[in-house]
Amino acid sequence: MDPARLTETLAVIADYYDGCKVGYCGYEGYRKSTDLEKFNRCMDELVALGFIDPNKTVFLDLGCGDGRVNLLMSYFVERSIGIEIDPEILAEYGRRSEDLSRRIQRSNLTLPPSNIFLFPGNSLEDSTYERISESIGLKFVEIDLFYTYITLHDLFAAKIAQEAKQGALYLVYGFSKILPQYQGLEILIPDVASQGIVALYRKG
Repeated sequence: MDPARLTETLAVIADYYDGCKVGYCGYEGYRKSTDLEKFNRCMDELVALGFIDPNKTVFLDLGCGDGRVNLLMSYFVERSIGIEIDPEILAEYGRRSEDLSRRIQRSNLTLPPSNIFLFPGNSLEDSTYERISESIGLKFVEIDLFYTYITLHDLFAAKIAQEAKQGALYLVYGFSKILPQYQGLEILIPDVASQGIVALYRKG
């Protein structure tokens, strides 16, 4: 893919989703939206440093909301998987991704790859990963890069430390100066791309 074309496409995606950020209390708690402009810069750095390989990396958003991070990540990874516990929020993906696709087409840019897989469920329950395995043949231990926006970050870290493969990466969005320490995980980059909000960990 032409780098300039990709850069323009990602800018359109970030502008679209950053224009519909949300924050409200749903039945599972307060909902937050990732700033895709900042996140996009983080991905550029992680690709440049070799932490993400578009032909190999399997990505999992542990609380994907409306799938906006998964859609952006589809351009950077081999498979972009998301899990969302609130079915109403997850249902927004279809409407918004269709609207965005029309904008991308009108701009003669690159549509998202067909490598996005979103699932309703609880990211801490084994049954969720059993359904994912049955659907797309992927197990938890095959995930290369995990992501969360603070919510349940400590519980997700514990699951990754216990069950993920050695070298698995954990990207946590929402921290600025004081970073948490997770048993079994090491901090690789405390401030990815100098955005002041994303930290990268690795299972050692």
